Amino acid sequence: MKSIKILIIEDDTLISMQLENTLENLGHAVVGNIRSSKEALDIVSKNPIDLVISDINIEGEIDGIAISKTLHDQYDAPIIFITAYKDKDTLKRASKIDFAGYLIKPFREDELEALINIAIFKYNLPKLKLKLTLDDNYSYCMETNKLFYDEELISLTKIETKFIQLLINSKGEILSYNNIEQNIWNGAIVTEDTRRQLIYRFKKKLPNFPLKLKKGVGYKLMV
Repeated sequence: MKSIKILIIEDDTLISMQLENTLENLGHAVVGNIRSSKEALDIVSKNPIDLVISDINIEGEIDGIAISKTLHDQYDAPIIFITAYKDKDTLKRASKIDFAGYLIKPFREDELEALINIAIFKYNLPKLKLKLTLDDNYSYCMETNKLFYDEELISLTKIETKFIQLLINSKGEILSYNNIEQNIWNGAIVTEDTRRQLIYRFKKKLPNFPLKLKKGVGYKLMV
């Protein structure tokens, strides 16, 4: 069976130790064994993960469901929930995430192994995350369409994400104004001021991003 990188979010010390020992005995790498959502975000900003095992009720203002949704949305990480609760309301909240499964405490090690193996097959783990280096600071994940600055994820709007995708797909060629209009604004006629506002906000959010203007033509990614 494939070895994958797993993040544990669990504030019960005995359970977290049992999880870590079980995972390591199964040959998987535990990227972090932490207690809160803040620690989770710190870990994943610096380390790649394939799977998250999270308690639903954890320390801090953000519970396990909320932080798991963030990790799923931003890092495309499948989730296995572990909980002491069986109530319908809790499971209904969790069901809003495309989670790989859940365990009821105290969990059985063979059930955990089975859920991990199902996740490996279902989500084709570990996923190959092709990362394109743009310059000394910026990099781009080709699989998840995420932009990073010094390995830290940058939050982008849908339009900004589309713009970067277009630049990447241009492969060093000039991205024309017409191409931008067709793909970002779905062919609608936009003013020069609208385009300038997009680039102004883009550059303000991403200082020193390797983007060059070809006046009257379009933009080029300098890689």
